[in-house]
Amino acid sequence: MITTCYGGRNRKCAEEFVKSGKPFPEIEAKLLNGQKLQGTATAEEVHNFLLARKRVRGYPLFEKVYQIAFEGLAPSELVKGL
Repeated sequence: MITTCYGGRNRKCAEEFVKSGKPFPEIEAKLLNGQKLQGTATAEEVHNFLLARKRVRGYPLFEKVYQIAFEGLAPSELVKGL
């Protein structure tokens, strides 16, 4: 996952996601004490926005992030084919 802050919750949870392979809701419950991730929600919103406008193929990085977070694509596939 792409993150903007070294120590933020998105980075922390993305690291756990890659290490453990556990789903984000489980990681949120374990690490965030009731807080929610913003990165995964944003990835889903961007995907739905692009999908509705038939523009998903025009933004491959956003699509890869979505596929990793929600469709089981391996994180190692993030930059392949970009």
